[in-house]
Amino acid sequence: MISIIVPVRNETPETAERFRRLAAEPEVELLVADAGDVPETTSAFRAIGAKCVTRPGNRGSRLAAAAELARGDTLFFLHCDSDPPPTALAAIRETLSNGAAAGAFSLGYRDASLRMGWIAWWANRRSRWLGLPFGDQGIFCGRDTYARAGGFQNLPICDDVDFVRRLRRVGPIVLRREKMLTSARRYRDHGALRQVLRNWKVLVGYALGVSPERLERWYNAS
Repeated sequence: MISIIVPVRNETPETAERFRRLAAEPEVELLVADAGDVPETTSAFRAIGAKCVTRPGNRGSRLAAAAELARGDTLFFLHCDSDPPPTALAAIRETLSNGAAAGAFSLGYRDASLRMGWIAWWANRRSRWLGLPFGDQGIFCGRDTYARAGGFQNLPICDDVDFVRRLRRVGPIVLRREKMLTSARRYRDHGALRQVLRNWKVLVGYALGVSPERLERWYNAS
């Protein structure tokens, strides 16, 4: 069984419809790491068969809580504004059965502009060169690997970077060529160049040991 774990906060009920097909797949359970701030969204996810793990707090702590309740041998952490490729589940099973400790998908954006294509291209180079995919690329691993890596931590930001860095110590992370299509809304809202610079500022700050609270303020600055 693959347990798909989706963090949800401040999302509309319509978001649940995008996961109906995945929830209906055999040998799959869908868990929602729900902040509980929009009860109608919680109800919509339950209506498609998802198990909602409601817990206030940051994304890292909510993902950890959902992972503890997951029943699958494989854990697939999927952002609610990202669409996995049609063959995602088969790709996950193939990757892990071939000996990888973990994996993720290449990044793409639903906005097919040249600008967003360039941003995705560089993100995929980073993922391959540094072995550092981000959460919007759909991180997956076996349950035992998740436990050995220490799971997600109680962090307000960079929970995915922190987790992947520890996953790398367990074994190789494979970046699949299939694309995860995600939303470009932050780039639209803040400006593409400004958002890219903000992302790198946070990433470099994390590597230099800047506190998570300060990194969060940098990321969310207007």
